[in-house]
Amino acid sequence: MMIEKMKLFGLLEECFPGIKANIIRCEGLGFPWASLPFLKLVNGEVVSHVGFLEYPLIIQGRQYKVGALHAICTQEAHRNQGLASELIQEALEWAKGRYAFVVLFTEIPQFYRQLSFHPIQEYRFHLRCQHPKGSRHLTPVISPKDHSLFVQLFKTRAPLSNQMWVKDEGTIASFNTLFATYPVYWSLYYSSSFNGFLSYLVEDRTLHLFDVIADKIPSLDLILDHLPTPIEDIYFYFSPDRLTDQAVPQPYLYDKGHFMVHGHLPTDQPFMISPLSRC
Repeated sequence: MMIEKMKLFGLLEECFPGIKANIIRCEGLGFPWASLPFLKLVNGEVVSHVGFLEYPLIIQGRQYKVGALHAICTQEAHRNQGLASELIQEALEWAKGRYAFVVLFTEIPQFYRQLSFHPIQEYRFHLRCQHPKGSRHLTPVISPKDHSLFVQLFKTRAPLSNQMWVKDEGTIASFNTLFATYPVYWSLYYSSSFNGFLSYLVEDRTLHLFDVIADKIPSLDLILDHLPTPIEDIYFYFSPDRLTDQAVPQPYLYDKGHFMVHGHLPTDQPFMISPLSRC
């Protein structure tokens, strides 16, 4: 089993450079690589992989048992032979009866349409506002200094949305925030005012709010009071129903990642999956 795992990690590293080191970082945090692998082997070598994750979704206040495909890859010498397609079909057959539906994020939606996935339009939410420069303090989140804080806050976090929200206790978020910016946790800042994290970016006077991690969701005014510049526009990259009912949904493709579903998604309301929760 250990030999097969090392062969798998070799394939993943070939296709996603830097992923092995990031898996080790996350395992050090207490988040083991929880992906169920579907594999194709040739002469004992892993040449194609489809990962399957538990991906619990809260949709309109109800939790659904959902699966997510991720880290789909094939060794270059074995591509265009249908290996990944066979593994995806194998994973979907295994998931039948176990999960309400299966999702994935992809830059090549036309490929997955052939496998009975259908794209769902995502929306970011825009709000005009006039808020002065904030008076409260935020601290960047750094590894390894803030590891225990990260684990604690994700373990006890409150749902950010009742409309659509991924229930992740840090497994996915740790991977996403440490992959490209280690030792800094990408976009994460700590507030002692509400004992939580903000995940955000400010450009000029526009706030791009990606996520809020706290055991009690702060008010939008309190969030804005942490920002080092006046804010005139806000874009929420999640369904902001717990912060405001005034934001206007706008169709948006985040980081070229089309959200696709195999099965029935039980909502037709606008939503976006937070960048920290995408896989």
